[in-house]
Amino acid sequence: MSDSDLRKTIIDLERSLDRERAVQDATRRVALRSLAVVAAKAPALEGAVRDLTRAIESDPGDTAWLDRLSGQLADAVRSSDHRQDLAEGILEVVRRGLNGFEFLDPEVEALARAADRRDKTAIERTLGRLFSVLHDKCKQAMTEREELTEVVGEIWHRLEDVDTALSEDEARGQRARESVSELQAGISGDVEHIKGRVVDINDLPTLRAEVTRGLDRMVERVSAFRDTQESELLAALERNRLLRSKGRSLETQVQALRNRLEQARAEATRDSLTGLPNRTAFEERLRDLPRKIERSGSASLLVWDIDHFKSINDEYGHSAGDKVLRAVAEILAEGVREPDFVARYGGEEFVMIIHHEPGVAETQANTIREAVDRLIVRAGKKRLKVTISAGLAGVDPTHTPEAIFDAADQALLQAKKRGRDRIERAGP
Repeated sequence: MSDSDLRKTIIDLERSLDRERAVQDATRRVALRSLAVVAAKAPALEGAVRDLTRAIESDPGDTAWLDRLSGQLADAVRSSDHRQDLAEGILEVVRRGLNGFEFLDPEVEALARAADRRDKTAIERTLGRLFSVLHDKCKQAMTEREELTEVVGEIWHRLEDVDTALSEDEARGQRARESVSELQAGISGDVEHIKGRVVDINDLPTLRAEVTRGLDRMVERVSAFRDTQESELLAALERNRLLRSKGRSLETQVQALRNRLEQARAEATRDSLTGLPNRTAFEERLRDLPRKIERSGSASLLVWDIDHFKSINDEYGHSAGDKVLRAVAEILAEGVREPDFVARYGGEEFVMIIHHEPGVAETQANTIREAVDRLIVRAGKKRLKVTISAGLAGVDPTHTPEAIFDAADQALLQAKKRGRDRIERAGP
């Protein structure tokens, strides 16, 4: 081989080596970036990722480290499985702990289904609904408890007053019986005295005087007895008057409590933020829907969800999120007329009943969705664009309310997976 050919070969080899090093460097950079993503997504693999990263960066000459990392990765994967088992165990505890609360049964069943599917999004949404319902029920129960405690305390005081009055009346009765006995004994003594004097005295004027004195003593006894009894009677009448007055006051308080409880129950079916009916009102309407369908002929259920609502709260604050909820609620309410119905289900979710078959209902719902698309909400100097998705299901009166809702809810999940800002129909 000539010198020129040798130099050419060496140059070609150097170029190939440079290209090989460039590929290795690019591969190393891609590997490091991939490992960073893995560490962020799977904390259980963090230790193995760290060792592998160091190994790649140090570019060791031997490959024994690969065997060591293989074992570490296997251990990490097993640890990850344990985490999954722990998550399922926690969900099982939640399901068991909430059993027995009938008003939570639909969400507990939905949680079980979501856990079986290992659907993280569905689990988060269902838990959010569970906690929202529990919060509303606890708040309502505490309000009613405070009201009842106040009135029960008042009733207790009134019963103490009645007990005192009865005790005083019993004592007065005993005193009256003793007074009657004393009166009878005194009058009997006066009569016996007069009888004795009548026998002993023969002088008519003296007899008249003795009889007169005896009668005067009886009159004094009767007058004293009457005065005592009148005083006792007046005292009893005053006590009874006060008791009746307090009784009327208690009746007023009880009626006020009844009114407050009725108002609280009315408020318990309305969402305080948006002014729409709430989940409780919706569930009552959904239970009555088969009977209403007999008159209207058909109905459809929609479950609405504001797109990317969590990011709005996280980036712009809950006050901006509240503005979005109120604005969307107003558009939803304007989009229906009686006998249609719309309610806030919880969080960023709304539910709607449209008394038309699914095809017509979908057209109406898309009009509402487009109105939300045009919505602009100000958050400080920012203008927030809002979109909304929905799942739609026809209402079959032979199906349970839970099954109808679940069908629409699953359709909503499909709308989310297919890009949001859309309406998906359940079923064929």
